[in-house]
Amino acid sequence: MQPGGRQRACCFIGLVVGSALLLFFSAAARADQLSSGDTLEELTLTLDQLIDRALQANRHLLQDALHVQGSQFSLQGAESAFAWKVQPVANLGLSKSESTTEQATGLAGKISKRSRTGIEVTLSPSVAYVKGSGTSSGVGVSLSVPLLRGFGQEYNYDPVYGADFALATSTRNMYLAEVETVLATVSLAYEILRQQQLVSLYSRQDKRLQGHVARARLMEKTELGTPIDTYRAQIRLKDVQEQLSVAQEKYQAAEDRLKVLLALPMATRLRIDAPLSYQPTEIGSEEAVAIALAHRLELEQSAAELAEARRKARVAERKLLPDLNLVATYRKNIFLEGLDSTQLYYGDYWSVGLTSSTDFSRTEEKNAFQQSRLDVRRMQLQQESSRATIVAEVKKQLTALEKEKQRIRLRQEQIVQARGKMRLAEIKFSYGMADNFDLIESETELQRAKVNLLTEKTAYIVGQYQLRAALGTLIKR
Repeated sequence: MQPGGRQRACCFIGLVVGSALLLFFSAAARADQLSSGDTLEELTLTLDQLIDRALQANRHLLQDALHVQGSQFSLQGAESAFAWKVQPVANLGLSKSESTTEQATGLAGKISKRSRTGIEVTLSPSVAYVKGSGTSSGVGVSLSVPLLRGFGQEYNYDPVYGADFALATSTRNMYLAEVETVLATVSLAYEILRQQQLVSLYSRQDKRLQGHVARARLMEKTELGTPIDTYRAQIRLKDVQEQLSVAQEKYQAAEDRLKVLLALPMATRLRIDAPLSYQPTEIGSEEAVAIALAHRLELEQSAAELAEARRKARVAERKLLPDLNLVATYRKNIFLEGLDSTQLYYGDYWSVGLTSSTDFSRTEEKNAFQQSRLDVRRMQLQQESSRATIVAEVKKQLTALEKEKQRIRLRQEQIVQARGKMRLAEIKFSYGMADNFDLIESETELQRAKVNLLTEKTAYIVGQYQLRAALGTLIKR
């Protein structure tokens, strides 16, 4: 083989081997990516679809839903204390005396029910068989009636009321978490759109400034320009390139945060279809405050916490009473000698009495009652504070929207003025009446005005969602 042919063959083999290795590593990387649960799926989602996805898939909301479910189980457990309870007991063993050892088998049970007022009824049937002696059976009934401390539904149903309050609180907290999730989704979506627009704007500016640099160098070589013109264009070009790099970095960071919030694989290519247009918000301060006071869930939660504190105070006051119960018991036994049951012996037992177990000083109960009264006062202050905070938040959001609207008008006027200045600078520069200082300066001012306008627009749109959250109307309940 000729040396040239050998070289071509070696090059061909190297190309084939290199291509094979490239395909192998690409396939391996893709397999690793797919095995880790990531996909290369491309999603185009509208803003409403983003919000729906966040409400359904956000991991923190799923944890809150599990917490609500746990509160439901706690409520069911508290209510089960007032359901019918059946407790069977079976035994099989030996009984030994001085003269004999007998085998005994028995089955007993306890059927009980406690009412909301604290009255408890218990039925206790039993059957037993002793080898060599015969069988015996019996049934007992007992009644326990609280007379002082333990009587009444509010006292006995305290665990149920507490569990129901915890369930309602966890449900409200989940709603508030959903509101925060929606706001975070909207904010990240418009941050991504803003950074996309900035990347596009800085990219166009980068290309334009590269043209300025090339033209400045050409004019410098032909002695129609000065080195300062070239340096000026190069410095501005580096500034824009740095801004472009920062915008790309922020865009990627915002997109990653949104994917985490939506529980999407990090390899997913996400495209957002959300409008940058808006309708101005027109609502008066008094009307907005009235809507917020009628819809904000925080006020409902404050009212529920105050009612719960007052209920706890009444229960604590009830615990200051002595624990006194009326207990009545009756039991009837039947003894059957021999398996033929020819002889019956009846035994009756009954008792009525008062039982009490009370600490005379009741220091702990008294301190708990005083603490409960402090909690009531604290909840009253918290309710007043929540109301004032909501009013201030609504007014703040209205003021912020109005300021944003004013800034948008100013930025639009600045863009018109910057465009006029840039056209004038281009004319003067093209006719050699000025250097590139005015031209670059006017382009910089126009770019800054566009960036500011974009920022104010996205801030206004996000502010509208924040106002709806402040009014309590962002998510329907």
